Amino acid sequence: MKKVKGFTLIELVIVIAIIGILATLAVPAFNNSVRTARVASARALAATVNTGVISSYIESQMSGTGTYPKVTGAYDGNKDDANVFKSRFTDESVTSNWTFHTDKSTRLDECGVWKLDNDATVMVVYCNTVDDENDLNKGYNVYFSHTDAVYTSLGGSITRVQLNGAPASGIPAGLPNP
Repeated sequence: MKKVKGFTLIELVIVIAIIGILATLAVPAFNNSVRTARVASARALAATVNTGVISSYIESQMSGTGTYPKVTGAYDGNKDDANVFKSRFTDESVTSNWTFHTDKSTRLDECGVWKLDNDATVMVVYCNTVDDENDLNKGYNVYFSHTDAVYTSLGGSITRVQLNGAPASGIPAGLPNP
């Protein structure tokens, strides 16, 4: 009689237990890596928008106006991927994973908001202050927001305190006063 070789039940259970332990260690690390990549993507988009805003401001100073770019739109918070401001300072391939809409802060700063399609808690916001009397944009701020840090500024003259009510991750009423 030929003896059939194979694994015993105990050997199979031990292998399955080891795989289970490795999986419980790997999944949180993977999720953390995905989150870190999403935040890095937001930081990169915010830096690109900030650079574009500064370039636009320098160009406007050369023409004599010295204003920051205006966000176009209805400021109603509705999705508006056709908005020209969405890709004004970035390539379409960069913003294709982001949904764009316009909004206002409680101080009536005009805001362009990009939300990451696969994680709406990650957003990039450009806000500018408009002097209604002269229709000039006097200040701006570019920041990104996610659940772990609702406000990380990359530049601008509008302060965190002045951005009260501007869009922020996980805060329906917008940024509160610090």
